[in-house]
Amino acid sequence: MGTMEKLQQLVVKVSKGRLSEAALTPEARLNEDLGLDSLAQSELIVLVEDTFGITVGLEDAAKVATIAGILTFIEGQTAS
Repeated sequence: MGTMEKLQQLVVKVSKGRLSEAALTPEARLNEDLGLDSLAQSELIVLVEDTFGITVGLEDAAKVATIAGILTFIEGQTAS
């Protein structure tokens, strides 16, 4: 399973099944398009850290607003 598929599963989990993986396009914005509030976004960050074995700082988390943004961050951290 690729990084995008894992990320999609995490977002579906955080949304409590309200979203489907099909809705999670790279351009989808976490708040505006997917309706993830700050608590859900924080939960997503923790799951991303645990799943991919990376650390996401507060400053980095604040900069990421889309699925593609999270994906780019993960790939940048895991490539190091």
